[in-house]
Amino acid sequence: MLVLLVVVGHAAGVGAIGALERDIPWLPPLLGAIEIRVPVFVVLSGYSLMIAVSMDPRSRLKGGWRGHVVRRTRRLVPPYLIALVLTLLLIAVVPAVREDEVSSWSLHLPVTWQSVVTHALLVHNLFPDTIFSIVGPWWSLGVEWQLGLLLPLVLVAWRRIDPAWVVAAMFALSAASSVTGVLKWSAPFALGLFGLGMYVAHLTHGRDGVLEQRRPRLARLGFDRPFVLVGLAVVLFVGAIALGWLSSTGAITVPTDAARWVLSGAGGAVLIAVLTDREVHGSDTALTRRVRRVFTPLLLRRLGLVSYSAYLIHRPILAAVNLGYIAAGMPTAAALAVQLLVVVPLVFGLSVVFAWLFERPFMNSHQRSQLTELLPKRPGRNRMQRTAT
Repeated sequence: MLVLLVVVGHAAGVGAIGALERDIPWLPPLLGAIEIRVPVFVVLSGYSLMIAVSMDPRSRLKGGWRGHVVRRTRRLVPPYLIALVLTLLLIAVVPAVREDEVSSWSLHLPVTWQSVVTHALLVHNLFPDTIFSIVGPWWSLGVEWQLGLLLPLVLVAWRRIDPAWVVAAMFALSAASSVTGVLKWSAPFALGLFGLGMYVAHLTHGRDGVLEQRRPRLARLGFDRPFVLVGLAVVLFVGAIALGWLSSTGAITVPTDAARWVLSGAGGAVLIAVLTDREVHGSDTALTRRVRRVFTPLLLRRLGLVSYSAYLIHRPILAAVNLGYIAAGMPTAAALAVQLLVVVPLVFGLSVVFAWLFERPFMNSHQRSQLTELLPKRPGRNRMQRTAT
């Protein structure tokens, strides 16, 4: 679901700068209000990386820190570098993309050697001049990469003191960055939310008898009352969206980014925790089953298989098509309809192709088998499989 929100959110930014605000004035505040996807993704990232660690009695990474870094590098970096090269080729070959001065794509230009080098090293988010260069949404890839590299260091403290205090320290560092301005432009609260995701895995994954020891009393009470946790998640999400709406409409003039990140990330953490706990223990209630069906229908699960590829390639495609709308003088509403109904499905179709060509070689066997399910079935292959059985 998160990648669908990302692609749709960026697809909605059609026309020249200011056109959407002029022609569909209610849409930009709405898009700003529902900007909760990246904080939830950061929580999910910390949670996912911590699952295997939580199952280990000594909270160790498989293969140690070296194995962890090799796996992360192999899985994330090659497809990213390929997408970077293809994007630079698009900019170099297509004059309209390279020389854009009217659409939001122009905010990422011009391409400089500093932006290319920092992107290639996945440190572009550390510098205010390059964080949104080349492809704006890629700023979060740098954050995600660096948080993954920090995981072994965090685990050193995790094994020695109460993990709750480690998470608190990560939030304290996030707050210090936000207050002092050091790396403030690079979503400092991602560090705390990453730790929160790790803590959710710590509380929901473990060998028999371990989880009860890990869970503080308040967590045990919450897990015994899933309706309370689901309600809390809803309140947190609504709070983040309400703050976003008030900020986008100018009703609030003070900065709200940090509060919205914490609220939406915490909402995602609570929801992941309650759904995971009920699934792991086979004790879904009617409420958690309904919530699970909302967030994990078959279509969204399949989109999730190519989420990384979609994240890598969607923005240049959307930008190039949008420049076509502008050149043709297409009305904003018509461009928006075409973008959402035609181009967004096309993006996901191309994401399947990109994933098959450039992600699949770096996936593990389980991920490759899942990706194969997205491809059309070949009748001849199916007949052979039936004959063999």
